[in-house]
Amino acid sequence: MGQDTAADASRSLRLLASDDLRHHPSTGPQPRRSTPSTPGTPLNLAMVDYLTSAVGEVVAHARTVTDELAPLPDRVEDIYAWYIDQTSDADADEQAYRDTLIETQRLEHAVRLGETDEVCKEPCPRCGCWGLMWEAGRARCSNRKCRTPGGISSSWSPSRLAAQKIRRTEIWRRNAT
Repeated sequence: MGQDTAADASRSLRLLASDDLRHHPSTGPQPRRSTPSTPGTPLNLAMVDYLTSAVGEVVAHARTVTDELAPLPDRVEDIYAWYIDQTSDADADEQAYRDTLIETQRLEHAVRLGETDEVCKEPCPRCGCWGLMWEAGRARCSNRKCRTPGGISSSWSPSRLAAQKIRRTEIWRRNAT
């Protein structure tokens, strides 16, 4: 996996951790309701929980791979560079899992930021066409012939798309020599 994917994931994570997204979004007019007796939280707790789980998943895998971890970076966007550095001596399977995790989080960060066109840059795992669309939390294939055995259009999670991309990259790398 190239440094570009880790850099894209880091950039998205930095944007997700920005003050603008951690605060509650302003919404339109709301129906009348009674005044709460306690003030609301100043942060968007769902975003804080999302960031915590993303970083926690990276740290948990790094802990399983190596016994002695370097201290975590001060800035959240440096977590992926730290992760690659900590797992650089791991075996090939663990490195493939690391690359898949980074790619999965890159896609999830992009979708959370509203950049659903990132999903469209991946081919469908079933038919291979380049017509994926983001819909209802999953990537759906727009090819009308690409259906499940039950007749429903094929849909894929970000982790499935990431796993396919990492496998495809490894095949290309192996066949390049």
